[in-house]
Amino acid sequence: MLDVAPAPDLALLLAPGDEAEFVALCAWTTRMGRCEASWLYVVLHRGQGLWTHAYRVVPDRRPGHLAVYLERVEAGDRRGPLRDWLRARAAEADGRR
Repeated sequence: MLDVAPAPDLALLLAPGDEAEFVALCAWTTRMGRCEASWLYVVLHRGQGLWTHAYRVVPDRRPGHLAVYLERVEAGDRRGPLRDWLRARAAEADGRR
């Protein structure tokens, strides 16, 4: 996993009461085989019941912009399992390089 980079602003993803947790910064290999520096987050959304989302945030091709990918969704507070899933995927992606 990568060590240092400025954290992205998640304000557009979060509503009042939502909780975001940083999981990892890694070199994520996409399905197309491209390697992208990615910030991984687990977010607990509380707006329409509890939903937990696993997000991957990457620098966009346009300078100063970010792309956000929703990698997985589970009903309820599933932060622990989704955190573990993201870490496993990050380790797997790092190992494919």
